[in-house]
Amino acid sequence: MSQTPVLVSVAELAERILPEADPQSGTVRLLDVRWRLGDPAGHAQYLDRHIPGAVYADLDTDLAAPAGEGTGRHPLPDVADLQAAARRWGINAGDTVVAYDDNGNLAAARAWWLLRWAGVADVRLLDGGLAAWRAAGHPLATGEEKPEQGDVTLTAGALPSTDPDGVARLVTDGGVLLDARATDRYRGEPNPYDPRPGHIPGAVSAPTSDNLTDGGTFRDPAELAERFAALGITPGRPVGVYCGSGVTAAHQIAALSLAGIDDVVLYPGSWSQWAALPDRPAVTGADPYPPAPLVDAAEAGRRVTDGAVLIDVRSAPRRATDGTVPGAIIADRKRIAAEFGLDSPERHAPIVSLDTPIVVVCGSIVGSGPVAAELQARGFTNVVHVDGGFTAWAEAGLPTVAPEN
Repeated sequence: MSQTPVLVSVAELAERILPEADPQSGTVRLLDVRWRLGDPAGHAQYLDRHIPGAVYADLDTDLAAPAGEGTGRHPLPDVADLQAAARRWGINAGDTVVAYDDNGNLAAARAWWLLRWAGVADVRLLDGGLAAWRAAGHPLATGEEKPEQGDVTLTAGALPSTDPDGVARLVTDGGVLLDARATDRYRGEPNPYDPRPGHIPGAVSAPTSDNLTDGGTFRDPAELAERFAALGITPGRPVGVYCGSGVTAAHQIAALSLAGIDDVVLYPGSWSQWAALPDRPAVTGADPYPPAPLVDAAEAGRRVTDGAVLIDVRSAPRRATDGTVPGAIIADRKRIAAEFGLDSPERHAPIVSLDTPIVVVCGSIVGSGPVAAELQARGFTNVVHVDGGFTAWAEAGLPTVAPEN
């Protein structure tokens, strides 16, 4: 991501746009992006009061393509359509663009991300938004602003985005996927917005509201860095973000950038797309994954007979003492990513897809449980482990090979 600042303060913006502004400070184009889920009154609120010079950017029609079957509520717009809107807003090449709303920039961040994605070099969010401008006692304007036509040229793809396959791959490859929605929607509690309840398997709950102070400004970068570190983000680990329809996820990306975490992938279709695709799994509850099912030895044996892959993660000394299971894959608990990552050159050949049935056995569930959980974290959807481990397997009369000594 560009090193251009993410934010502009009210004081700095006032110095650049009010009548006494220094003409050498450059042109600033203001976008008012007032929008809230289920509230169509953003434009009316803009007409009633807005920062002088601001034009209204309609999130539903300017900052998104029309929703379609399987695309989500706010697909990315065609770059030609976005360019036409940007020129209508009066944006010229080299302008600084400042977006704001009246809700902590949760909507304005969509314009911030989208214009940066389209190649505008200097796009910022007004920290604290309209409320901070009001609190500073600065003037407001009414009615529709009609700037001269701009000349900006936009090109898609300056920031990374992905599709359902890509976001699933990010999790499978050990990345961190942040779900920016409120925790109740992440858990899968009933609501009127989502096609299905729940979250993408492996996603971590990271509500966007936690990026903000009580006053609606972004938290200090050091606090944000601490927050994201606690969510599992470490240097070099891939990071993706989604939300309900790709709006507040952009706010999360802004917060990550403030924390010094760049190259974050946005999943624009977000949950509104994922949940509308019947072949995509959904998880409910407060954790990224449900616990891997624990099955008795007899059920484990039935699964293996029906074609499940058996993975034995006991240590070499335990296998040498107790024996092995014929046909089992011998795996190292410390190298699950290398041995079961779908793109890994060390991947075990029988693991052919993410829905391959897998049975994990160890000396006890203390060993098999974490392995089963990590396989789930890598995207495998049909994983169980054996209650009682290898001992239970052998005592159930299931096939074993005695130790050679």
